[in-house]
Amino acid sequence: MATRLSTRRRVTIAVLSLAGGLALLAPAAAMADTAASPAASPSATSSPAANPASPSPTPSATPTGSPNPSPSSPGLLNRQAQSQLIGDLTASEAHALMLEDSLSQSQLGLVALGQQIVDAQKQISELDTRIAAVTVQHEEVSARLATDRDQLAATVRGLYKHQDSFFVSLIRSGGFGGLLETLGYSDVVVDQERQMVRTVQADEVALAHLQTTLTRSRATKNDLLTGLVQSRTTLAQAIATEQSLQTQLQAAIDEALAALNDTQSDSPEVAARRAALERMKTDSILAQIEQAVFAQQNVELAAALVASDPVLTATGKLLWPIPHATVSQGFGPTTYAFEAAYAGFAHFHTGIDLSVPLGTPVFAAADGVVVLARAMTDATGALVGYGNYVIIQHDAGLKTLYGHLLTIGVKEGDTVKRGQLIGLVGSTGNSTGPHTHFEVRIDNSPVDPLQMLPDAAAH
Repeated sequence: MATRLSTRRRVTIAVLSLAGGLALLAPAAAMADTAASPAASPSATSSPAANPASPSPTPSATPTGSPNPSPSSPGLLNRQAQSQLIGDLTASEAHALMLEDSLSQSQLGLVALGQQIVDAQKQISELDTRIAAVTVQHEEVSARLATDRDQLAATVRGLYKHQDSFFVSLIRSGGFGGLLETLGYSDVVVDQERQMVRTVQADEVALAHLQTTLTRSRATKNDLLTGLVQSRTTLAQAIATEQSLQTQLQAAIDEALAALNDTQSDSPEVAARRAALERMKTDSILAQIEQAVFAQQNVELAAALVASDPVLTATGKLLWPIPHATVSQGFGPTTYAFEAAYAGFAHFHTGIDLSVPLGTPVFAAADGVVVLARAMTDATGALVGYGNYVIIQHDAGLKTLYGHLLTIGVKEGDTVKRGQLIGLVGSTGNSTGPHTHFEVRIDNSPVDPLQMLPDAAAH
């Protein structure tokens, strides 16, 4: 830095000194031409026979030499060469500042990329831990499901095998009332076994889906990590290129300063050739600097595209979109007929319902970009499904959905911040009362939002 500042001062001092000298060059040249002219010149038309004793003719008031230098005079040619060199030095100084700023930004960007890489590695490690835990749970639930199915089959076979004839059962049960009670008990046993199997099956499907989702999320994060590492490598190469150009520019400035000094004693022809040579060198370096700075800006822009919500990156947690809301319906199979089929179930609730009074504010769960903000309607224009809803794209592959809104406070393409107001709670579309349907999707597959939200007591 001190060297660059010293060079700038030397460039500025040299330019100012020579600019002042050039301003005095024209009058000095004119004076020199005037002094070189004859003090008095006899008339060219004087007769040789004129009386020698007669006084000499009055000298001409105008000297024969022109008061203005000609275009080919040495002074003017050197001034042109010096002006050209001064212009090159000025452009070099501007590019030195540009290069210095670009290097500072590149070095800051390199530090930021390093932190993003550490964060991504941490997230992948956490995902590996979660995948391992879910895999164990999935295996345990799958084994329990197989056991429960076997138990259900054994129960049904046992009831069928030991059932007596109608009259024997009637006598043993003490009449029709006892018989009905016995049959009812058998139905209850079978129903209980079936319900247990359905519950475990729902857990098994949910865990299988979660395992798949986490695996996809890990692959996505790994791709991001690969991109970050590549960006860091590219940026490091850009910094090395800019540092090399900085050294070359310093040498070019030193040469131009020396050439500028030499032109004060050069012949006009040598000064012109010297200035032209320095112009070629300088133009080449300045063009390389402009290309390097542009390339560095593109690297930083590409790296910025993979940046995400810092809180989400650090904690893996979203913000509750409605603080202190009651979860009136959870994620998973449901009996509501208007819920669509999903994950092998006839009706599946793909999010959680947050029940609060009508008009309660709804906030973005993380930084992102609004990709959809509209009403879901049928052919007649009536609100159906999610009603008024918003979808926000967050980290790569991660989206959140907010349904049944009374009003929408953002528009598609808006950039939003964690905790920013995006709408008000309503009951639009397929809704049984004021609430917000909140979904979390990874690679467009719904996952249980509670997995990515802080504990209920913390919000």
